[in-house]
Amino acid sequence: MKLDEITKAFDLDKVQAYPIDKWNPPLSGDIDIRITKDGRWIHEGGEIKRKTLVRLFASLVKQEGDEFFLVTPVEKWKITVEDTALHVVSLVGESKVGVGAVLSNGQIEPLNSHSKIKLTELDENDIPVLVTAQGLSARFLRTAYYQLLEMGELTESGFSMCSGQNLITFTL
Repeated sequence: MKLDEITKAFDLDKVQAYPIDKWNPPLSGDIDIRITKDGRWIHEGGEIKRKTLVRLFASLVKQEGDEFFLVTPVEKWKITVEDTALHVVSLVGESKVGVGAVLSNGQIEPLNSHSKIKLTELDENDIPVLVTAQGLSARFLRTAYYQLLEMGELTESGFSMCSGQNLITFTL
């Protein structure tokens, strides 16, 4: 089956949220897939460049302890994650109305008073990480990080930004 046929067969152009928290198949083994710290997906040494496939795979990532897996209802494959399994690729919306973080799996995570953003170190730089609703961490990629900085301001207690009626703060 060609990649175009897979895209059509699985309707990969649509963003879907799968109930991976309910999927608990036995371990199928290890697969040579690695998510790099800059958000690239590598399979057997070559980069997966089809955005629809990357988005599909990113929506099937499950974390158990310090290990990551691609899961379906019947299979569970261990993968390697260098830093975070998901990435914030951009921010959408406006401070007055509400801001959402566009994740590498295609989903939009609303930023609100329940959002957990923390700073972690990556290559000697402090970079924000969003803890998503499904419990996975999503590191801000450079463009999204700059968008975040433009939407907020430094205060004595850290960094603050508005998203709709919510004030979101995190310490530096």
